[in-house]
Amino acid sequence: METKQVSKGWQIAARILSVLLIIGFLYYFFTHEYNRLENELSIETGPIYFMIFSVFIGFIVSWFFELIGGLVLVVGGLALGVYAFLSTGGDSAMTAVIYTVPFVVPGFLYLISWFRRS
Repeated sequence: METKQVSKGWQIAARILSVLLIIGFLYYFFTHEYNRLENELSIETGPIYFMIFSVFIGFIVSWFFELIGGLVLVVGGLALGVYAFLSTGGDSAMTAVIYTVPFVVPGFLYLISWFRRS
């Protein structure tokens, strides 16, 4: 019984943190990056939008299936961060962090919640 309550705490923390981080990420993306990407119309625009869409699907899935959603968030967040880092020519590690943290941290919390429950 106690393990179930502890894992419920991880689940609630993951959900609250994921909502807060996604709001922060969307604010950053639409105020800073969206105009830059639209003005460039480069080859990097498509993959970034696809990866962002994929991790948003991971958020939705993680509310119902923590293991699958958590894995999608972690892998998608890491891929997005690496791609953001490489697309800046390796000059901006902060951009990679901004693109990675909002997805990887909740992803790990969902995985911890699933692990504690099973």
